[in-house]
Amino acid sequence: MTDNETFIVQSAITDRLYVKTYHDFLDSTIIGGKEKLIFILLKRYLNFSDDKSGVAGTVYPTLDTLSKQSGMTKKTVIGILKKLESKGLIVVKQQGLNRPNIYTIRDFSGIWKAGTDKEVKEAIELYEEEYEDSKIIERLKKKGYKIIKEKELESEPTKAQTQALLNNQSLNLYNYITDNAKSQDLERYSIEQIKEYFDYNIMVHDNPYKQKSIDMVMNILYDTLNTSKKSIRVSGEDKPAMVVQSKLMKLDMECIMYAIDKYSENTERVKNPVAYMLTILYKAQEQYDLDIQNQVSHDMANWNIPTDDDE
Repeated sequence: MTDNETFIVQSAITDRLYVKTYHDFLDSTIIGGKEKLIFILLKRYLNFSDDKSGVAGTVYPTLDTLSKQSGMTKKTVIGILKKLESKGLIVVKQQGLNRPNIYTIRDFSGIWKAGTDKEVKEAIELYEEEYEDSKIIERLKKKGYKIIKEKELESEPTKAQTQALLNNQSLNLYNYITDNAKSQDLERYSIEQIKEYFDYNIMVHDNPYKQKSIDMVMNILYDTLNTSKKSIRVSGEDKPAMVVQSKLMKLDMECIMYAIDKYSENTERVKNPVAYMLTILYKAQEQYDLDIQNQVSHDMANWNIPTDDDE
């Protein structure tokens, strides 16, 4: 090789890394330019392999990173994150102990077509209903269940039609909570499926003295998840049945036991125990997460550990 010869090194990867942004997002008036920039920077850390004209996922960049990439102060970034959270565009979970927050991002067309905060909330509820249904189906498949899509019937289903949809024998469930007549709703989930899905045996094993309360919750879940009503009354308000059912299917053992404890803590007379417990279950996940965050903040304050807001 002579002195005039030069090696040119090229990257084996020809494509430059990019962040996918949709036109309806850029055109939306729900948030301003600074909010859009921070939202795009959060999306930078998402995996878009499952993106089908919309994506939801979790990321955890630090405030330092977001501040440097946006050219904004940490205080400004924090304010923008709070605004995105208040609109429901992201969910922020604090880990504490100087660890970065976890951000759950929502980016799909229904949000950006909305004109008001109320429409944004409705779009999020609709999307999460469909998104969670798909996750529930995958979870049931992993447990060995065969999923059969239920078709709307013009008339009352025959015994043969009902059996074909259920794929297993229905149970005559004795509900000791209410004296209501036997429900005529089509059973989507058997009581065994519900108990297995929510890890009933583990809950009873770990909390044997609370079995009656756990059974009560299983019966409420059975009735609510199998209802054919279009709306369900929760906390004195009629909510779309699919929204309520979707939130209930997100519950895990910790949230169910948390709801039972909250029910037990009540010292006032409850006229309708079923409706009261259903409301607690509906709100359990958010309240459980809030209580954990408050406990973390309390512990950090006692130890004089600075929070993100102090940075």
